[in-house]
Amino acid sequence: MTVRKRARETRKPARHFLAPVAALAVLAACVAAPAVSQQPTSVAAVDFDAALRGLNFSPSTTDGNLDPSSAGNGILDADEMALVAAILKDPSLDLKAKGGVDHATVSAAFAQAQASATADFQKLASRYPTSATVGAGYAMLGEPSLKSYSAMASNFGAPMKGDYTLAIKAGALLAHDGDADGDGASNRAEYLAFIGKGRDAYIKAALSPDVRPDQTQTAQAAKAPMIAPGRKIVGVVLYPGFEVLDVFGPVEMWAYVPDFQVIMISQNGGAVKSAQGVSTLADYSFANAPQMDIMMVPGGTGTRTELNNPVFLDFIRKQNEKTQLTTSVCTGSALLAKAGLLKGHKATSNKNFFSLATQQDPSVDWQGKARWVEDGKFITSSGVSAGTDMALGLVAKLYGKERASLLAHSLEYEWNDDPTNDPFAVAYKPAGAQ
Repeated sequence: MTVRKRARETRKPARHFLAPVAALAVLAACVAAPAVSQQPTSVAAVDFDAALRGLNFSPSTTDGNLDPSSAGNGILDADEMALVAAILKDPSLDLKAKGGVDHATVSAAFAQAQASATADFQKLASRYPTSATVGAGYAMLGEPSLKSYSAMASNFGAPMKGDYTLAIKAGALLAHDGDADGDGASNRAEYLAFIGKGRDAYIKAALSPDVRPDQTQTAQAAKAPMIAPGRKIVGVVLYPGFEVLDVFGPVEMWAYVPDFQVIMISQNGGAVKSAQGVSTLADYSFANAPQMDIMMVPGGTGTRTELNNPVFLDFIRKQNEKTQLTTSVCTGSALLAKAGLLKGHKATSNKNFFSLATQQDPSVDWQGKARWVEDGKFITSSGVSAGTDMALGLVAKLYGKERASLLAHSLEYEWNDDPTNDPFAVAYKPAGAQ
């Protein structure tokens, strides 16, 4: 291949090595990976960070190897693989006596995984030269991780059908719930306790039986929800009587943004019944909810109850102090207004229940004609289906309109991308207006 021809090819947009719909959503943002040799790599020189970047995976944000749905486990994939790399680089490491890993076993497992992955990804090697190294890395993190990567690769016609038996066996100790050094603390517990001091501190703890979290740290780690480091936490605050489409219209869009991790929160956690009678599981309560980067408050018949719930109002008020964006759908804006968050801002709400919102705070600049409204960090939308348009508007705000349009197209959704195009508009006059 000539240098000129290769240069032309590297300018072609590359598909993101994620689920196909997500790939469409990020197509415009991705660039072709640089050519890197696909020859088996010396185990003493495996650079998983570089291999991940070769697939347009960001080592600082990617966490998607818990199961075939690409759910995260709370540890960056690059940090999990860095633990494998550290073992491969240390021929003297042997923690078998304590029930942990040893260099010889891990090296043999990786050699088998690398050979199998090289064969499995032979057809992809010219376009994704580092796919085999990444595949071997995921295989070393256990069978669920292997299935997760294989599911992604299958979308490109390259399922992982080779022999990964040694990697799966080694992965029992190397996975997030394994115990690489046999000290009784899981790798995830060690990660959450020590990663704040950097990757090297985590690896040292994970491979040193005499370095482990104290009982308090271990207990906290065991209870900690699995939040992927580096992603924006997009939280939907549920309550009894929420409107189903208010929630799942936006969630359908946001769930395909690789930089987002969408979570559900309610006052007590657990099942929350919607206005339609369908229950949704909130994995977080107000007590253990993480700080959200993006908060969304839906509407629904339960809005009136929550308007008189000081616990709910106080929660969204405190969360709002540190959010990047605070959003609402339908009468959710009434709750934001009641909490005092919209003062001095433009906002809108469900046009059929517009007065419910305006009564909470007439000083808000309520917009009677708007599909959705952006003002500062607040984005409020009109009723029910408008939330899906707002959700795509948020994606456009953060990543550009082209990316939002590609996402809508991949989901066969006809996006109303004009926030002023409101077929359900009402004539609203503030209190006291002539």
